[in-house]
Amino acid sequence: MYKEYSVLMSVYQKEYPEYLRAAITSIVNQTLKAKEFVLVCDGPLTNALEQVLDEFSNILILVRLEKNVGLGMALAEGMRYCNCEWIVRMDSDDIAFPDRCKKQIIYVQQHPEIDVLSGTVAEFEGSALTAEEAKQQVVSLKFVPETDREIAEYIKFRNPINHPCVMFRKSKAAAAGGYQQCHMFEDYDLWVRMFKNKCVFANLTDTILYMRVNNMHMRRGGISYAKAVLHFWSRMYRQKMIGLPQYIFIIALRIIISLCPNQFRKMVYDKRLRNHSL
Repeated sequence: MYKEYSVLMSVYQKEYPEYLRAAITSIVNQTLKAKEFVLVCDGPLTNALEQVLDEFSNILILVRLEKNVGLGMALAEGMRYCNCEWIVRMDSDDIAFPDRCKKQIIYVQQHPEIDVLSGTVAEFEGSALTAEEAKQQVVSLKFVPETDREIAEYIKFRNPINHPCVMFRKSKAAAAGGYQQCHMFEDYDLWVRMFKNKCVFANLTDTILYMRVNNMHMRRGGISYAKAVLHFWSRMYRQKMIGLPQYIFIIALRIIISLCPNQFRKMVYDKRLRNHSL
């Protein structure tokens, strides 16, 4: 008997309808089907987005929020509607490999101690709407440490989980406080709290998702992002995840990078933080 799972997605009015359709379709076509698909409408949506939701009305559990509250709060609300212990996250513009969920479910069946599991993602730039098209637009792979021991060290300095392809135990996430308001770091913040609650983490070495990264370096810059960096890492310091020297170094480095010109930040993102050996 395989473990049942809920899919959790959030969408807001600025998403491209064709990307949303592609993301939902990639989940609908999983070789191991979800028991339920919870989709949070984070504020009012455009008519075009509503038309996409209508196409999948027979499978979606829609949670509608009156106003845009941001990813963290939207996912927190969506979690309340997930009835399975295992929650599979999916972003509204990515494309899952057909066997993504099957691989993850098999892994947690074989490793029942695991509470949080993600895997390698293939980052692509472009307007791909299928896995075949996305494969042609891949620019890099984003690897994360595999074992709980490796993750325990990595989490102090970088996010050890690829959020777009994570699955986690609802009960363990809820016990740690669930998703909270932590702009740009909603997932990392949750993993830290689950880590402090002694949850067990792992990552597949297999690539299981195509992640759309169009202009991501631009979203990770500017005054707003610098403030988010300061807020999150100050939280890390208060929680004693890092010491004062590490806090000062991380804050200085990340804020400087976030305030640099877009092209420089893209160079850092491309050359230092990703693997381009495809």
